[in-house]
Amino acid sequence: MINKESLFILGTRPEIIKTYPLINKLKADVLFTGQHYNKRMSDYFFNLIENSEIHKVNKNYKKMSHNEITDNLKTKITKINPKVVVVQGDTNSTLYGAVAAKYLNKKLIYMESGQRSYDLSQVEEYNRYIVSQIADVNFCNHKNNVEVLLREGINENKIYLTGSTVYSSLSGILQKINTDMKTSESYILLTLHRPENTDNLQKLFDILTKLNDLDFKINFIIHPRIDTKEINIKLKNFENINVMKSTNYKKFIEYVIGSKFLISDSGGLQEEAAILQKILLIPRNHTERPELLDSYNFLAKNTVELVKLAEDALNDNLKIKNSKLLYGKSEVINKMEQKILSII
Repeated sequence: MINKESLFILGTRPEIIKTYPLINKLKADVLFTGQHYNKRMSDYFFNLIENSEIHKVNKNYKKMSHNEITDNLKTKITKINPKVVVVQGDTNSTLYGAVAAKYLNKKLIYMESGQRSYDLSQVEEYNRYIVSQIADVNFCNHKNNVEVLLREGINENKIYLTGSTVYSSLSGILQKINTDMKTSESYILLTLHRPENTDNLQKLFDILTKLNDLDFKINFIIHPRIDTKEINIKLKNFENINVMKSTNYKKFIEYVIGSKFLISDSGGLQEEAAILQKILLIPRNHTERPELLDSYNFLAKNTVELVKLAEDALNDNLKIKNSKLLYGKSEVINKMEQKILSII
């Protein structure tokens, strides 16, 4: 039986991945905004969700104004009429879903609350702050996130240290993967999607040029936002970079397991890398998960730092200072489920 009293508002591939174990546990409804409108970034991941009704707002998300998206969400939420609305992460879908829910006086639960990069050049940072302020319940991955929310004046009764769902998300996929599979470690796995790395094509190709010069095979899973004819033509000039299309979660994790190490600006992959004990180089100025640094995560604030870290990783010279799991395991889902059910 589908639980019509709880509704998850999602809009991107990472949000589907991080919430599907809890959605399946609750048998909750799902409202998909279409932020990742590309088929490879959304539809391929719906099969992770079992026994839930998936409502879709509009496939032309990119052509809609902020007000139109929020109004569309309000209409859908009103029709579904849940008691509790759950959002996750830091995307625009997170913000729009949260605002629409509060406008309709729905109880709002925010997963992964309290993360801060303190980089105000990123729209994600604004989204994180606003949603945590208006949420009725903030689920936090780590004690650092709790301390952030308390400093920002959020009532302690609205804060719950639960841990992260990523372990459960990953465990569900690993059960479907042959864990005895041989890891070739003959390639670096690369993903890039954040505006700070992709909006400026000169910076993007500076990163790619320097990585190509490492003279080691790189499997570059290209994000739809940069999967253009112009960029693909230029990528053909990089003999060590193999461009790949986005794939399903199971296949992606197989690529992660088989790699020598990872380079990515993805937030979720920071957790997956630590769990799978794979080195991840993060080409960003800041991270909203600083507690993971040196726990298989290494921040590269510029291309020079990135290349140096990559060379060290290729030569097995990077030292892991902390390898313990910081965000909990399967008990996290039960904590979240119990709290949501107590509100319903």
